[in-house]
Amino acid sequence: MLIHGFPPAARLNEEGRDRFWYWRGASGRSYIHSIYASEDCPPLPGAVYIAVKRLGPMRIAVAAGRFPACFEKTSGARGRGLASMADEIHVHLLARDEAGAEGIRRDLDAALTPQPYQSAAA
Repeated sequence: MLIHGFPPAARLNEEGRDRFWYWRGASGRSYIHSIYASEDCPPLPGAVYIAVKRLGPMRIAVAAGRFPACFEKTSGARGRGLASMADEIHVHLLARDEAGAEGIRRDLDAALTPQPYQSAAA
């Protein structure tokens, strides 16, 4: 399965670029993310992220994870090595608690992970 994303209806910043992006997990739920250039993503302890490569107008999710829960100087995208693999870091900040954030990370990661093919005879 491929992870799917889509922008909100309106562009919300003064430069006319997308500021938010929705990503859909394997469950079918959509999660709104704030968009940061990979080199500008601040440390956001415990937040869920998707590392994104830009290919022209397309956004391709390459990894999903969480920032460390404790604040460290290297907790941002640079410290996680994400800046080298992605053009943008999309960050979801609306999980209610630790369990919710981990559930969202698992849902998004499952959408990124290819599912094995099973024949009808299996």
